[in-house]
Amino acid sequence: MRLALIPLRTEPGNPAANLEHLAGRLAEAAPWRPDLVCLPECTLTGYLYEESDLARFAEAIPGPTTAQMGRLAAKYGFSLCFGLLEKVETGVYNSAVLLDKRGHILLVHRKIQESPPFLTGDQVTAARVEGRQMGVLLCGDLFNEQVTARLDRQLDLLLVPMSRSFADRSPDPDRWLHEERQVYLNAVRAVGVQTALVNALEDLPCEGSFGGALIVGADGTLLAESPHGTDRLLVWDLEPRKEG
Repeated sequence: MRLALIPLRTEPGNPAANLEHLAGRLAEAAPWRPDLVCLPECTLTGYLYEESDLARFAEAIPGPTTAQMGRLAAKYGFSLCFGLLEKVETGVYNSAVLLDKRGHILLVHRKIQESPPFLTGDQVTAARVEGRQMGVLLCGDLFNEQVTARLDRQLDLLLVPMSRSFADRSPDPDRWLHEERQVYLNAVRAVGVQTALVNALEDLPCEGSFGGALIVGADGTLLAESPHGTDRLLVWDLEPRKEG
């Protein structure tokens, strides 16, 4: 099974431009013939949290964004995981959606480790993609032991879309190499499931999400990386499933 992670370069609050950019990135990934493509948290809007932005950009699931993404998944014939702002009657969730290669919704995860004005989710589920059992968490969920304790440890892969930044200076390669990256490896080792993490790269003068992507083994070993501060595509082949 081939996985492609796209640390999408994102202009916060401009979903039309981000969708156009995403279309080009998916065309770039297509020759690799991935079975599954994973995109960052809040893929087309950027991570927005002002109530006025949530009122403007949040939408239902299913809705326009899931329909657009579904058409892209069907066009290229791969499953697709992405984040979006989900509107419900009682408020807004920071959510992630997993689609199959026909564009049908397999799973919706509502972020649990989240702050107001967002609502918080309360479920951790899984779905099968190309015969593999997949779980999805969003960003801070990975670092909350009460959340990760709910994961099925028999997952073949955990997907973690992110929109993570540093205060003051972001990206910060030195901090990433000497401090932050090890935090992610430790978190995955505690979960004990092979994990794919992909972060947005925001076009902001400072404190923007710092891009990059990681494949981390169940034992916390770094298997592959798209460099910090870049939107470089990361392609990874999962080992064949062991039978019996």
